[in-house]
Amino acid sequence: MTSRFSNPRTLVATATYNERDNIDLLLQEIFRLQGDLDALVIDDASPDGTGDYLRSLAASNSRLHLVHRSSKLGLGSAHQLAFLYAIQNGYDRLVTMDADISHDPAEIPLLLDALENSDMVIGSRYAPGGKCDYRGYRRFVSISANTLARILLSIPLHEFTTSFRAFDVAMLRRFRCAKLRSNGYSFFTETVFRLHSAGFRITEVPIYFKDRYTGVSKFPAVEIVKGVTKLLRLAASRLTGRNAFKPAAEIDGDCAHCGAPYLIEIYPASASRDGAAAASAYQCSSLAHKDKPQVVQCLMCGIVHVPKSQIPEALEDIYRAVEDPTYLNDEKARTRAFEETLAKISPHLGPPGKIMEIGAYCGLFLEVAKQAGWQCSGVEPSHWAVQIAAKKDGITVHKGTLSENLAALGSGFDAVVAWDVLEHVREPFELLREVNKLLRPGGVVCFSTLDIDNWFASLLGRHWPWIMEMHLYYFSETLLRRWLDDAGYEAVEVSRYTHFASLRYICKKAAAIMPRPLCGLLHLVSRSVPAAIVVPVSLGDIKLFIARKR
Repeated sequence: MTSRFSNPRTLVATATYNERDNIDLLLQEIFRLQGDLDALVIDDASPDGTGDYLRSLAASNSRLHLVHRSSKLGLGSAHQLAFLYAIQNGYDRLVTMDADISHDPAEIPLLLDALENSDMVIGSRYAPGGKCDYRGYRRFVSISANTLARILLSIPLHEFTTSFRAFDVAMLRRFRCAKLRSNGYSFFTETVFRLHSAGFRITEVPIYFKDRYTGVSKFPAVEIVKGVTKLLRLAASRLTGRNAFKPAAEIDGDCAHCGAPYLIEIYPASASRDGAAAASAYQCSSLAHKDKPQVVQCLMCGIVHVPKSQIPEALEDIYRAVEDPTYLNDEKARTRAFEETLAKISPHLGPPGKIMEIGAYCGLFLEVAKQAGWQCSGVEPSHWAVQIAAKKDGITVHKGTLSENLAALGSGFDAVVAWDVLEHVREPFELLREVNKLLRPGGVVCFSTLDIDNWFASLLGRHWPWIMEMHLYYFSETLLRRWLDDAGYEAVEVSRYTHFASLRYICKKAAAIMPRPLCGLLHLVSRSVPAAIVVPVSLGDIKLFIARKR
């Protein structure tokens, strides 16, 4: 039979975490297969030496390709990376499978044969003729999950949760990982649902699923809860019609942090965005929540950020021009927030000494710190804000960025703080490294920043209010803990950060986020609410990090 693929190049991809005892046998079986076939292994910093062993194998085998990630970033993201790797490196067909040899490499040709008349083929243990070694509880959970998916998603397949699959890479190129949000095991169900909703042809072939060759299963119990939750959300999107196929937009450039080319779109840019935000959009009190930038995630290091091409070239000039009188209208609430924050971090700081604030703005925190006995200095790019801060006794705020003022600041600081700053700068990791040089041994850095993995951010998706023009990065606690360790710190405490705001300001914020019919009502409410009413705001989507220099 003549293949519809002309001299097809095939990539077989697998993800590893502590598979040192399995990976050698798996690769031997893959390379025994005929055809122009390469293997890709994505290793998530396996502590058992899998990565080092793979390097030694790849040194003498040009058909073996490796991607080493610096931490355990999840099975779903590893498979999305495999999609991109196949697209970017000109493969025609992609096969994905587990690394524990529960999928027999000898059955790969069955999937590839079926791909002649399909866009995606699933190696199914539950299709007629399939076989599975699972027994007891694991078999019950597996069959229940697949049966529930079949019913709720109304897709006539028997297998949704396996990774043993074959893809036409031309289809993946068109699909571009559109709408894929799952990072764990539910990624496999979501992929089937999205591709089926997009009208692509999906078929099954029966396979024999064996129990893993060696080692223990790494399926965490929490994935069952996540899987059911994701399944219900997918079913709801089918009923509401929100599962329509929309290809993800092209992403210009590589990761802003690690430089890897493996980026996927998390949220698209808003239709109204023209890419030329005014300085008012970069105010601390900005209400510019409607215009959303494109948000992408790096599948190599995990960071979520705005593409480098969309970061204004004159970013520092924009911040220099910022004026923000509204910020001072809420001065009482902001001072209250800083008093509470200083009280919270003080047990980790020791007796008052030298403290420096990055992004000191109008000097409100430094004024609170001075009253507590600290010797205060800071840096701030906004010329307007520096003029306000200069009127406060005993506080020195240098005009410009941290890197522009390193010589003037000196070193030996007991503490450095940065409130809601990290998400605004071009190179946040480098900022943490610069701060480390400023601190004395044992000195403390404290900062607050966004947590995109928080429940509130996940619930609102692209409507999360902190997705806005002036925010370049969106962090997770896991990533920042890793960054702190890499930058020479020991994390001491991570907790919720509490802002305080007047009820009037909160109403204005809500009006900037809500649909148009509610905006007018909220503006009316904001005018009637007394400005003196100040309330705490702490939803967990902004985290406080306290870390000590090693």
